[in-house]
Amino acid sequence: MTRLTFTDYIMSAAEMGAENPNPDFGNVEYIHAGYTCSDKITGEEKKYIGKGMINTILPYTILDNYGREKKERPFKAAVIENNFLKAVFLPELGGRLWSLFDKRLNRELLYVNPVFQPANLAIRNAWFSGGIEWNVGIKGHTPLTCDPLFSEYAEGENGEPVLRMYEYERKRRIVYSIEAYLPNDEPVLYIRNTIENKLPENKYTYWWSNIAVPETPGTRVIVPADEAIICFYGEGGYKLDKTPVPDRGGIDYSYPKNSKRSQDFFYKIPDNHSKWLAAVENDGKGLIQFSQSRLIGRKLFLWGQGAGGRHWGGFLSKPGSSYIEIQAGLAHTQLEHLPLAAGEKISWIEGYCAADCAPDKIHGTWEDAQTEIEQKISEYADLNNIDASLESKFPEKLKNRKIVYYGSGWGYVEECAGKYTGADSLTDYFTFPADSVTEKEKKWLDIINGGRFPEVSPLTPSDSYMTDPELLEIFEQAAKKSNNWYGYNQLAVAYYANERISDAKKALEKSISLCPSPWAYRNLAMIYKNTEDNVTAAADYMLKAFESGCRERGIIINCAQTLIGDCRYSLWIRMFDELPEQLKTDGRLLFYKAFALLRSGNPRAAADILTPEFVMNDIKEGEVSISHLWFEIYDQLGEADNHPLPFDLDFRMD
Repeated sequence: MTRLTFTDYIMSAAEMGAENPNPDFGNVEYIHAGYTCSDKITGEEKKYIGKGMINTILPYTILDNYGREKKERPFKAAVIENNFLKAVFLPELGGRLWSLFDKRLNRELLYVNPVFQPANLAIRNAWFSGGIEWNVGIKGHTPLTCDPLFSEYAEGENGEPVLRMYEYERKRRIVYSIEAYLPNDEPVLYIRNTIENKLPENKYTYWWSNIAVPETPGTRVIVPADEAIICFYGEGGYKLDKTPVPDRGGIDYSYPKNSKRSQDFFYKIPDNHSKWLAAVENDGKGLIQFSQSRLIGRKLFLWGQGAGGRHWGGFLSKPGSSYIEIQAGLAHTQLEHLPLAAGEKISWIEGYCAADCAPDKIHGTWEDAQTEIEQKISEYADLNNIDASLESKFPEKLKNRKIVYYGSGWGYVEECAGKYTGADSLTDYFTFPADSVTEKEKKWLDIINGGRFPEVSPLTPSDSYMTDPELLEIFEQAAKKSNNWYGYNQLAVAYYANERISDAKKALEKSISLCPSPWAYRNLAMIYKNTEDNVTAAADYMLKAFESGCRERGIIINCAQTLIGDCRYSLWIRMFDELPEQLKTDGRLLFYKAFALLRSGNPRAAADILTPEFVMNDIKEGEVSISHLWFEIYDQLGEADNHPLPFDLDFRMD
């Protein structure tokens, strides 16, 4: 019989740290990354590439204060299992499917990271590797990848348990859900994913199920395609080209070991073909994913065999760790957002099971490998009628529903704002209870109901933001009534998120006139730096933020960035020396000091900072600042030949 239990999962974990209270005023470079397409990419294939991009991650905050010291801690878990499979979900980490263990094979089917180690790979910065991640709404890793989801126990008509996880996604303003069902007598985990847009506005959406599997010398990724859009990573953007698969230039890239650099393969499965992919090892065993036809995209991401790619695997886990990602999405590539009409709901079912195939077939011709996987899937689903076949697997009606774990209170707040936004309810299928609201969300309920912004010290940071365009008039009234620095700073954030930059500047100037605060100075500085390209004005305002006495890490980072951008190297070095001891050990700030020392003509002092043991916790995927600085230091010292880039400082993806 299938069982669903709620328990703890213990693993060694780094601390997330506090949220960065500074809003994204053009600071998140990832969402602004550009792309180029070769002549091989057709007009139809480019139709939605670059559509629906966002200008800021607001109302979300940035998560960049994590560390790298780890200790064992419990995570909330939901475990669904039968006699064939055991699936472990982590609802407080975006609902990640962390483990899928096949009891018959005595084998883990996913890459299970032995640690929880955030790193800078996601929209809000913090991301961690391993398991299956459910990416919704916006290009990249979901904003909620490190946040809790609501988790609900439910039963089918015959009492079979179903796990339901869901949340309100605040950027696209949709509700999404992941429902897991494991039949009593099948070795297949079925996942039903749903996206609901109940607001009366058309928007764009996105989905990729991101599956991490182990990478070994014998791993082969198999998919029913002979062509792919290939994506290369560069500094600040992507380059798309077309390639046959599995062979490219005489190299069989269905074996990740053959790729020297990091890259994506977005497979072009024919429209009339069933949608699936698999990652299988030397012995013919591994993981198969298949789905209804709506989920048209399939992808392979690999770090490559270069030093940088090898280092990233260990940086996200333990030295020597190695994994690849096989993914399934609503579009052919991850640079696309698709239209989602007002009132529209989309849903699809995926299946996950073990591959237990003949090794000689799996590692034979491309056609033999494809046939072998399809024969395995055919044991559980009709590939000639895949949509109806998978629809019949999932319980149609659910009963005895009970919320076990809570997500955020934002869904309840948004439903209370429905009289302004035009939505009576955000979802037809789930509940956002009133007692999910915490103090963080409660103050926004008060404001929506005609209240004022609170009176707080100018050194007190904001813990949240709300930016709904329909509520701007409410926020304006609340700011006028409260007439304090905090209210006008919050109003400026809402203006910025709605691309009313001039109004944001005026609100920040009003905030400062009422009571100078480091937060308003910083926000004004970021408008000058990132919108108006006036680094000198930005640096001047960041100096005012520093002079307020605020020593919050995000403020200090922005000080360093603007001062260095305005070539005020000596001033930044002096300011660094005034910082609290804790900040003087911060890798990002030490990097900026080393950069300033080098630019000030002191490469030896810079080298004393950028040693082979140097660690910058929040180095970004694709960022090569450390390697550039290393090479420049030793070029200036005339010692480049004697100082190759150390492995532990190599994050290059090419």
